[in-house]
Amino acid sequence: MRRTHFGRRDLRGQELKHVDESLSLQMTNSEYELIALLRDAEAFLRQRGLNERAIYIVNVVLEEVLTNILKYAYEDSGEHLIRVELALGEQDVRIIVKDDGRQFDPLSVPQPRMNEPISDCQPGGLGIHLIRNFSDSTEYVREDNLNKFAIRILYR
Repeated sequence: MRRTHFGRRDLRGQELKHVDESLSLQMTNSEYELIALLRDAEAFLRQRGLNERAIYIVNVVLEEVLTNILKYAYEDSGEHLIRVELALGEQDVRIIVKDDGRQFDPLSVPQPRMNEPISDCQPGGLGIHLIRNFSDSTEYVREDNLNKFAIRILYR
């Protein structure tokens, strides 16, 4: 896993405003690297004094997004690079995840029907439901053969 700082830009390449610190992490499509990336992201947030609830939410969101990529994005068994950018503002954490997997807009997944009997429910979609519920805003674009998923989480 490689760690570098990034240019504090959003999905459209615009400079992010009110960003105090940022971190860029990279991993390949490996569950082992997922664990290491989550550990590094958590350490970054802890060192900056985020509260436990915010750290938990960021961790759950990152794990759900990255697990979906590992499980469903790639049609081959080759190595693929996944980039995660964390930008820490005064009141929010902004996450951008980029992968070169098959095109998938997580925002197009319908909300699960929570009132139906469990026997009538289709599998899948609950992780995306968690991401939506824990996030204050989300955005997806497919650009340059990359999925780019941005998530904003307010923590104050």
